[in-house]
Amino acid sequence: MIIQLTGQAQERLGGTELVVITERVDDVVLLLGQMMQMGLPEILDQHLPKHWKQEGLSWGWTAVIWLAYILSEGDHRKVAVETYVAGMRYTLSRVTTQTIRVLDFRDDR
Repeated sequence: MIIQLTGQAQERLGGTELVVITERVDDVVLLLGQMMQMGLPEILDQHLPKHWKQEGLSWGWTAVIWLAYILSEGDHRKVAVETYVAGMRYTLSRVTTQTIRVLDFRDDR
């Protein structure tokens, strides 16, 4: 949603438009934060090396986001994760500090 700002809001925020992104977060941020604190993405990356042609997220980050989805939603199907990530790309990018692409969670990857 794009909102036109008033004069006072423009001065404070430094722009004429404010973009508001709304995503349902639930417990995924807590789950990802705990797994990141444990160093799980790095541990998995040590044991699941990246293929030389692989682009995007590493296998460790893919597995951690998928695991957070499984724990949050109770659904282990990877095909459902693609849709889920499409609706939470901004939140996942901010929490993980990774560039999240929906293609990283396709069922044929």
